[in-house]
Amino acid sequence: MTTTLKSQSRRRLDVSSLVLMVIGLVFGAIAYLLATYSGVNVLVIVPSVVAVTIGAMNLVKREAPRG
Repeated sequence: MTTTLKSQSRRRLDVSSLVLMVIGLVFGAIAYLLATYSGVNVLVIVPSVVAVTIGAMNLVKREAPRG
């Protein structure tokens, strides 16, 4: 008899992904200000967008039961 994934695993917040997302948001705001007011190329914001996207996609992990 097989059981479903929800009954076997539990969801857990991945702290490293949360930190990556927050860092991406902070540096995204800095890159936006640079691109808006100092005339820096707009592509400077791309690494921040990638960091936020990767952090958000891996924010919640499923953890297998121990034992």
